[in-house]
Amino acid sequence: MSWIGLTDLTKGLFNPAGLGAKPQHTNVQVAAPNEILPTGTLVVETLFRPETDGSQAVLHYERSKDWHRHLSVELRKSGEMQVRMVQGQSRFIARLKFPVPEHDAAIRLYFSWNAPERWGRLAVKLVDTGEFFVIKVGNPLPMPMLDALTIMRNGHSTRISAEAAFVAVSDKVEPVGLSAGICKGSRIETPSGSVRIENLRLGDRVLTATSGIQPVRWITRRTVPALGRFRPIRIRAPFFGLSEDMLVAPDHRILVEGSETEYLLGEQDALLPAQRLMGSRAAVSEARLKTVTYYHVLLDRHDCLLHDSLWSESLYVGQIATDPVRLDATALAEMPRSAIPTHRSFARHRLSDHEARSLASVLHR
Repeated sequence: MSWIGLTDLTKGLFNPAGLGAKPQHTNVQVAAPNEILPTGTLVVETLFRPETDGSQAVLHYERSKDWHRHLSVELRKSGEMQVRMVQGQSRFIARLKFPVPEHDAAIRLYFSWNAPERWGRLAVKLVDTGEFFVIKVGNPLPMPMLDALTIMRNGHSTRISAEAAFVAVSDKVEPVGLSAGICKGSRIETPSGSVRIENLRLGDRVLTATSGIQPVRWITRRTVPALGRFRPIRIRAPFFGLSEDMLVAPDHRILVEGSETEYLLGEQDALLPAQRLMGSRAAVSEARLKTVTYYHVLLDRHDCLLHDSLWSESLYVGQIATDPVRLDATALAEMPRSAIPTHRSFARHRLSDHEARSLASVLHR
């Protein structure tokens, strides 16, 4: 299992067997009012407004029936995430500081817990820049199953900020940080022909734009809610010379080139986030999914991989191997630390937000 609850504030889904499983007929509220999730993750994507006075109440849940329970997630203008829980006589509070963005910014908040091992984690990801911040905490309180159900229903005991894109609950400690990548079915060119990304294996060789043939060092695989800035973008064929549509994460960068790139940027080519194609004929949002599984390919050097005739980036990890706390929170946690490469620069010019907006405004209109 993994994701068991999801709401976009208009519709809530909940299934203890997993959102992709056949719906259960068991009434959780009647059958297991005291059942808990010993491990899990609560994630909220919302808009952080640094000019807001005081704090932003992102989520607030209160229930007194059977026994008193409280859960709140707040953002403070000073750049702080706070999670507070009360369960009967037990209390838990944790805070994580992060740099304050200059402007309103999409932000993803994570609270994970592993009650049997008595540790938890708070994480903040600034979605636009890709920066993420993590702190490990001790003795978190596990979430009761009934509370997860009630929050997903967004009932009278729950208040969720109107600016939240989604709230989701998993029964696992979910990875955070690093870009998500591309979806199942996407083809990657190798010396022996194209291979669907889900069929690639460690050590397989792939074609790259800068360094010729490189071996695959690792492949991350993450299943996430298909909402907010996780919602996949469909790059439509025949744009960019594609023979079939390609589904990618909004923050996944594709390599664009041509006269527009040279004229606007003075660069032969540049890496453009796929989300910047929205509003053009080349891309549409994929709104039919509950969850989506993304794959990303790690190489010794950051580079671009070939999909049909479109180049897009491999996984960029920077110097994360030198930061054990952040590394352990990512999808690379199981990779031997000594094998994780250091990426000191991007393979191609990475567009600033202003550059990306300017270039996107003239592409495929």
